[in-house]
Parts: sequence; C-alpha cells; structure tokens
Amino acid sequence: MGNERTVWVRPPTVGAKPAHLTIFLDAELYRDRVGAVATIEALNAASAIAPSWFVFVSSATQEARWRECPCYPPFARFVADELLPWLEATYPAVKKCHERVLVGLSYTGLAAAFVALQEVGKFGKVIAQSGSFWSDNCRLVEQYRKMKKRLPTSFYLDVGSKETDVEVQHQEDVRQAVSQIDAVRRFRDVLLDQGYRVKYLEFDGGHDCAAWQQTLPDALRWALPAGALRVTAR
Repeated sequence: MGNERTVWVRPPTVGAKPAHLTIFLDAELYRDRVGAVATIEALNAASAIAPSWFVFVSSATQEARWRECPCYPPFARFVADELLPWLEATYPAVKKCHERVLVGLSYTGLAAAFVALQEVGKFGKVIAQSGSFWSDNCRLVEQYRKMKKRLPTSFYLDVGSKETDVEVQHQEDVRQAVSQIDAVRRFRDVLLDQGYRVKYLEFDGGHDCAAWQQTLPDALRWALPAGALRVTAR
C-alpha cells in the first residue's frame, strides 16, 4: 500500500499450544484507549478464553485509515498476502493456528468484514464493534446480500443504542446518511437471512472506546471459547 506500520505481537502463555490467531486492526485505539491488552490478561488469568497469539496492527496514519478501511481491496491483499505470511515467517508457531479471528471497531470493523469477503477462508470469525456498515450507502451490506455462497465465517456484531446520528459529514467526500445502529442491524439481518452464525449485542451507550472496552470481553469469549479444541499440525 506504499506505507509502513507498526505491528505488536503478544505470544501465548508459555507452554500453551494455541490453535488461534487473533488480529486486532486499529492497534492504537485497542491498545491505548480500549484497554485490550489488560482485557486479554484478565481473561487469560481466569482461563476464560482459549490460548491465542494476539497481533495488533497499526492504522499507520489517520489519512491512511480513511483511505484503507472503506472496502479497499489493497488493504485486504495486505492482510492476506503480506501480514499473514510475515507472521508465519517471523513466528513459525503461528502456522499451526488454523483458527483465525479478525477484530475491528468503527471503520476497521467495516474493514474486517470486507477482508473476510475478499479473502475467503482466511478468517473463520470476525468481531466488528460498532462497524461502520453505513459506508458508501451500505455497499458492503448489499455485497453480502447478493452473494450466492455463504462464507466460512461467523460474526460478532455490537452497536450502541445511542449511535443514532444520521446525515453526518465526516469528511468532504465521506457522508454518513444512515445511523450506525441502523446500518449494523441491516448487516445483522442480511447475515441471518443468508444463514450465517451471528452473535449480536446492543449495548447502552454511544460510539466510544469506553463502551467497546465493556463489550470486548464478551466478544473474545465468543471468538476464543475456553476449552476449545487445540489443533496440532502433523
């Protein structure tokens, strides 16, 4: 994509043999404002989630985030053709992680669902917290609606009851005509109509990191159920 970004990697607990790889987009938000690392530590300490490699991918710059998140094919190729091979080459144990989870919030929640659509089979689960499915007049929602074959992916979707703003002009060329909650509900309904496994939550709150911090533990318990089968490649 013509840029560089920081990637933080948290290995599993010593001695664990995880089958899971969990990749967070929007690394700075998840690490610094959502408290994802502390949430992971607490869930691990309570044996509430299966062992996993955790990877946090920077959005590089705010300008790059605006360009790369709204259903941008080069971003999907970056995740599949650059990030995953780099992780496997740098940390060979990641090759044994056959259960992959992609996590995003707001604009990167949209991006996570788009990557799953573009790179079929790369991610078995997507977590989209308050995903911006209103983007481009709910274009991604319509793409999922028109698919003839269901993806091998399950979805965790959450959104706040107060995410009701409409006709928002985010940038000169980025207009949100549909509210966040209505767009997420549309995506949920399309997925259910298509036969997808969907975990859906509406929380009492708005579009902010404090709310996502509260729902993230539930999302990770869904994605990484404790006692999940550990697969060892032979």
